[in-house]
Amino acid sequence: MKRSVLIVAALTLFSFSSYAQLFTIGPKIGLSSSKINVKEDVEEIVSGDAAVGFHAGLFTRVSLLGFYVQPEVLFTSASGNIVIDDQDLTNNVEEVQQLTYNKVDIPVMVGFKIGGLLRLNAGPTFSILLDNDARESADFIQDIDTESATVGYQVGVGLDISKLVIDLKYENNLSTLGQNVTIAERQFETDLRNSLFQLTLGWKLL
Repeated sequence: MKRSVLIVAALTLFSFSSYAQLFTIGPKIGLSSSKINVKEDVEEIVSGDAAVGFHAGLFTRVSLLGFYVQPEVLFTSASGNIVIDDQDLTNNVEEVQQLTYNKVDIPVMVGFKIGGLLRLNAGPTFSILLDNDARESADFIQDIDTESATVGYQVGVGLDISKLVIDLKYENNLSTLGQNVTIAERQFETDLRNSLFQLTLGWKLL
């Protein structure tokens, strides 16, 4: 009887260990360096310096045959500066405005491991804006037409050290984030996109 119990316990432990190697879930938190890119040629509005943001959420990972899929759900607060440089708009003063976007990011990364620690991955990311009106963080801008959702991509590298998960990723938009910026009652048709570098720490609960 005792032998049977030990065999069942060993098989259960083996099954759980194998499952844990295939499936991982845990929290993530990190910082980002984010930039607003002005894609259209508008002389009065140009890209400014990057700004620091943060993100936090959950990740899961399913591994099979040397590859893995890692979906994530992250709350992201991303910022960036744009520079308004036109004497009719700013009275000969170069005006720097910081735009902040709060959004939910859903990246789906596909990757593989090199050795036991290093990972390479890439995949699409889907973003839902929680505040569609970025002018609230920029007092000089009267209005900015932002999209409620965007599609982008991420590429990156990662390290797994025991239960610690470290990810460094680059993200950019494939669709426009904002357009039709109104400044001093003048409307400018442009294409604003948000690119960022993310450094994230995660912890495997399984």
